[in-house]
Amino acid sequence: MRAFQKSQPIGVYDSGVGGLTVLKTLHEKFPHENFVYFGDTLNLPYGTKSQEQIVHYSRNIITWLAQGPQVKLVVAACHTSSALALEEISKEFDVPIIGTIHPLVKSLLKKEAPQKIGILATPASVKSLTHEKIFVKAGFQGEIVSIACPDFVPLIEAEKWDRTALKKCAEVYLKIVEEKKLNALIYGCTHYPFIKSIVEEILPSSVTTIDPAKHIALEVFERLSKDNLLNGANVKGKSEFLCSSDPQAFGEKVQRLAGFESSNVILKDVHSSEMRSNSLL
Repeated sequence: MRAFQKSQPIGVYDSGVGGLTVLKTLHEKFPHENFVYFGDTLNLPYGTKSQEQIVHYSRNIITWLAQGPQVKLVVAACHTSSALALEEISKEFDVPIIGTIHPLVKSLLKKEAPQKIGILATPASVKSLTHEKIFVKAGFQGEIVSIACPDFVPLIEAEKWDRTALKKCAEVYLKIVEEKKLNALIYGCTHYPFIKSIVEEILPSSVTTIDPAKHIALEVFERLSKDNLLNGANVKGKSEFLCSSDPQAFGEKVQRLAGFESSNVILKDVHSSEMRSNSLL
């Protein structure tokens, strides 16, 4: 088992900009930590890919985060990767890996959870039934309705938002909320909180929306505290942004959607076997 240092960064990854909704919360909760954020823009969206592809992409990214910047913790800020890849590949790594689903379920079930929950998610996540399995395994006895939203991620990742198209999609996807009389709706993809205002404009006022980001941050705190790895330096932490294609466009989205300064996004091919074998441990 490798020994980690408090000063090492935390790695965060997603297929694109969605994980920035998690990174923003982590920044607020851990102002002294350093972060390395990787967006796999070459392969987005993950939500329409096969499990084999998602496992492959996730393994490559975590391998690079562990060997390149040598992070002390990885946050898979992607529900699709968390749902389809982490159970299979987490045991391959010494670095601790936190996904999006377990922290949410654990936190929700500590108190009285809503009994009719909807989960907005990618088609791949819905097909995997991972959310349902984890909720049931944790003892949840209510109703879960997973709602596939195939068009949200491409529209959110677009250079310019088409708010009309986003609203039309949301109206279609959210019809089932009233039909099933759901009382809570989980953003089961880290891209979706970016369109919270559109979603909540359509939802009945009786429906509570749940963003897993704060639950993920709590899990990060508990893990770093347990391992005595919280960065105690009294200086503001920094973030480095990398992506697998078109760094200029990615940098613009990082600034526009999440408000991060990202003038120097680095292009990184983490999927090259030669690159991975030459990474230094």
